[in-house]
Parts: sequence; C-alpha cells; structure tokens
Amino acid sequence: MIIYPAIDLRNGRCVRLRQGDPDAETVFGEDPAAMARHWADQGAQWLHVVNLDGALGDSSEYLLALHRPPSILVQHPDADAPEAPRDELRRRLPVNLWRLTEIRQAVDIPIQFGGGLRSLDDIRLALELGADRVVLGTAAVKDPALVREAIGIWGAERIVAGIDARDGKVATHGWQETSALDVIELGHRMFALGVRLVVYTDIGRDGMLSGVDIDMTSRLGDVTGLQVIASGGVASLDDIRLLKQHEQFHIEGVITGQAIYTGALDLVEAIDVAARPLTRRSAGIVPYRLTPDGPEFLLLFNLYFEKWQFPRGCYEGGEDDLACALRKFSEETNLSIEELHETCRTELNYVAKIRCYDVQRKVVYYLARVADGVICLGNENHCESRWGNPRETWELLTETSPEQLPALDAALAYLGIPLNE
Repeated sequence: MIIYPAIDLRNGRCVRLRQGDPDAETVFGEDPAAMARHWADQGAQWLHVVNLDGALGDSSEYLLALHRPPSILVQHPDADAPEAPRDELRRRLPVNLWRLTEIRQAVDIPIQFGGGLRSLDDIRLALELGADRVVLGTAAVKDPALVREAIGIWGAERIVAGIDARDGKVATHGWQETSALDVIELGHRMFALGVRLVVYTDIGRDGMLSGVDIDMTSRLGDVTGLQVIASGGVASLDDIRLLKQHEQFHIEGVITGQAIYTGALDLVEAIDVAARPLTRRSAGIVPYRLTPDGPEFLLLFNLYFEKWQFPRGCYEGGEDDLACALRKFSEETNLSIEELHETCRTELNYVAKIRCYDVQRKVVYYLARVADGVICLGNENHCESRWGNPRETWELLTETSPEQLPALDAALAYLGIPLNE
C-alpha cells in the first residue's frame, strides 16, 4: 500500500483546505518544491500534487512553448520546436504549473497530478511538465469520452479517475457542485471506460482529521474491481493500520495531507505500516452437538471463497481471542453455547490468496458444544450451513479448505472420537 503525501497548490503556495472550502485555507509553505524534497527525503514513493486554482485555460498556447521528452506517447505537431527559455516559460505558464515543473526538478519520485484537467491538451501539458500520471475529476463525470480517449492515447497506467463524494453522491467542479450520481455507479462506469485506478475522496472528511471512510473505500474497490486510492480524513497511524487491514479490497494507497503537515501522523511510520506484509487475524468456534448417532460438527459455506469453514470472524478493538470467537459465533449462527472447552485451542497460520493478494492468516479456534436451534446466518457471504458427522466434516474441509483440518483433528482428539465415527 502506497502513502501519497499531498501538495495542494493555490496561488503557487502549498496549502490545505478544510472540506474543499476556498475560505478555509491554511498555508504550509511558500516553496512547494522544498516541501516535495522534504517528503521524498522521508521515503515517500509518490507525490499527489493538486492545482486548486482550477482550469488551465488555453493549454495549446503553453504546449507550443515546451520541449517534449521522448517518453510522451503522442507527439504534438510542433514537437520539433526549440525549447523555450525558462524565463519565457515561467512568464507564460500559470503559477501552479510552474510549481509543478519545479517539483519535477526537485525530486525523482513519480508525481500524480490533478485539478482542472478537462481536455486532452490539459492532460498533455501536465504530462509534459513532469507529471507521471494525471487525475481526472470533473471530466470523469461530465465527459466520459475524454476519459476513454485519454486512456487510448496514454494508457490506463497514466490516467486516473477522481471520484469525489459528499454523502455518497459525486461532487464536481472543485467540490462546489454535487450531482445525483452514486459513487458505486460512477465506479462501474469508469471501469467500463478502461479506468483501473481511482482516487476516492470523502469531501466531508477532507482536512478534518476525522478518520477515513473505510466502508465506502472498501466497497468501491470490492464491488467494481477498481484499485482505489483513499483520500480524506486520515488523522493518525490508526487510519493507516485500518486501511492496511482492508488492502485486499483493492486499496492501492492513501493520500494524506493535513495529518502529516500538523504532525498528527509521522510519514516514516505510515510508510512502514503500509509496506508490511498483509495480515489478517480472526477467531472462531468449532461447534459440535451430540446426537443419538454420535457427534456432529457445524460448517458454514462462504460463498466468496467457495469454502466450507467453521464459524469465525475478525477482531474488534481490544478483543482477545476468546471474546472475538464467542462474539462472531453468536453473530454468525445465533446459536447458544452449552459447554465451552476453552483448553481445546487451535491456532492456524497459513498464507491465503484473497483476490490477487497474498495474506498471512492467523485463525484461532475454540471447541464448544452448542444447543440445538434455528441457525440464522449473520454474514452476507454465508449462504448455507450444514451439520455433519466427523467423516462428512473431514471430507468437506479436505475438498474446500484443508488448512482447517488441524482444528477438526484437535477437536476429535480432545473428545476422544476416531475419524471413522
């Protein structure tokens, strides 16, 4: 997961706005290039630079003054024109674009640039000035043909869609207008156009240090298949940890501004957390009941993974293994426990493939005898439950999730039951 320090440019200065409000500005520096060097020196892998002053105007005029490096895929008709003197370029370019050139000269790390890009010339100009990829916000909503054409010219790796939302609805024009378009619907539209990476910003949280919108961020990546860069609300290292825990929902990175500028978040620590291997901890119950024909074990079918599994789930803040196991069993089955065998504890450690991510999993299971009752599945991924004797349970686990067999083996050994019963 990548941490993107934000450099927001307004009148050439490095600023932060609260909830995108132009009248709620804090200036953090007069030299954005120096700020870029500062973040690069702390280990930043990317920079997220935004032109808050909006539209670029007549980009064609500025394009004619520029020398085109060979990395640009489509050349302007006047690509052989001589390079203009720097003082002439500075005079002809808007101040925030000149700041972009200074940032490009100051650091070697890639730059993601957005703000007011509403034509192919706008995009070409930003790339000419040193951006490695651009973010299209208003254009993504108002001009989908532009998005498709830009991807055709520069490729999906250089064209990012910006999805800015207020109360679940997409906002445009520097967040000053709110449309009736739903975030998820726009995400589907962008994927259909060829977009593969989006920046999702919860406007209500931006600059407020109020915590990230983990639910919508995860849902956007999970439902649409888009890679998502989270933006808005990062307040502390806990937000980075939370996003990291959900990285498998296609969370590619997170943009942070206010928190690193005020010192509420240490960039070096954030980068360290983001770079750690993806891990997932959960706890659950191996439930059994006694019948005239012998014991039976309860399995739930997880439709997402297409696996049978014992009831389990992830931890909430401050829980120990047993508390998590008991809570998740109640939530996922609505059954009551008659006897908990707390000493029959099995810890499983393995690597699982979740989407395209390798996840180091730790699962703790406890054995419990449960009462008969109607099973009420409490997880949307669980579509079926089944009681089975030891042999039937062993066969289902062997077929779909053999990593859970040690939990069944431990339960049978504790109860003194041979597998063939």
